[in-house]
Amino acid sequence: MLFQIRTAIFALALTMSCSLSYSLAFAQIGAQSPQPQTTAVAVVDMDYVLDNHPSFTAQMEAMKEEYQKTMSGFEDRRKKMVTDMESLNTSLSPDSPEFKNKQEALVGQDSKLRLEVVNKEKEFGERQARLILDTYTQIVQGVNGAAQYYKYDLVVRYSRKQAAQMNPKKPQTVMVGADREVIYFNPQHDLTDTVIAMLKRDVPVAPGVSGTSAGTKVPQTANSTTRPVK
Repeated sequence: MLFQIRTAIFALALTMSCSLSYSLAFAQIGAQSPQPQTTAVAVVDMDYVLDNHPSFTAQMEAMKEEYQKTMSGFEDRRKKMVTDMESLNTSLSPDSPEFKNKQEALVGQDSKLRLEVVNKEKEFGERQARLILDTYTQIVQGVNGAAQYYKYDLVVRYSRKQAAQMNPKKPQTVMVGADREVIYFNPQHDLTDTVIAMLKRDVPVAPGVSGTSAGTKVPQTANSTTRPVK
């Protein structure tokens, strides 16, 4: 019995000694390593910035109108070929050389038209992607500039709509809102309006769209989280 007690005491002392050794070792490592630093984090609603970009929406609408006009022209050409084919069937004998020649010409026109449609759709797709990429790059540059000026180490994307539009009568809005990544943030660290102000200052406004004049500074008010644009 006495031997068992001594053994237990020895084991306890050994454990405490090891724990103390580990603590001293980690303390020495900590003294030599960089100490944990507080990370300054801000948020930006990228969708809201995009909706309020000084030229993006107008450019997209102009491109959409051009696309519809181009496709309408293709459709008019297609309808004319259908009419010509119907007229050919009623005016000439299918066995006549003239019929075959005109039929081949119409088939060739149809193939050419189909190829034009495919190429034009590809062209519009690439132009749209280029516009989106250029606009996104502008926004990211604005975010980078604001973050560097206000000394933020990290900027996280969030959505104002996800939480604001949660409605139990519309289950989908609740599911989307509950899936948001940013649960809480201090409104004073929202750079959304600041980035919009910077874009309106630095990016040319699309024709027919009113916006903040170049060089205008947006003042910070007591009821606004907008930071002053330098």
